[in-house]
Amino acid sequence: MKKVNLLTISVLLLAGVWGCSDHKVNSVPKSEPYTSKEAISRGDIVSFEKVYNLDKFEKFITNLSSKKADNIRVTSYTDEGDPIFKDLKFDGNVINYSYDTSNDAFGGSNTGVRTDTCSEVTSKKSTQGEIIYSISGCTNNDSEIDYYLFRTTK
Repeated sequence: MKKVNLLTISVLLLAGVWGCSDHKVNSVPKSEPYTSKEAISRGDIVSFEKVYNLDKFEKFITNLSSKKADNIRVTSYTDEGDPIFKDLKFDGNVINYSYDTSNDAFGGSNTGVRTDTCSEVTSKKSTQGEIIYSISGCTNNDSEIDYYLFRTTK
């Protein structure tokens, strides 16, 4: 009987610790959802059917090169139409990155807002001729892994 009680207490303790841990999801407030049409009019770089407001992204890249503070939002949509927000805030030295999946109704239990500090935006050309933009050199992530932003045929 003592073993059963000890096992039960151990399982409950483990469940409590696991349930209270943040699973790398920060307590950053989530963004309220809005449509792709509204995102485009707000100036978000929108990856939906094609890429909208690409000029704002190009200006952000220019500002990175000249160490000028700037920020952008990249918004994409799930197949069901739920927004995924990627905010990049450059302070002149590092890029503060947040990835908000909290509005993804089919995202499962791992949705929320994650943040990281990164050093650069990279691009590479795919075999299909698309340019794939990512953010890399991040502190919370393996330095060999990049965060995907969007792709374009430009």
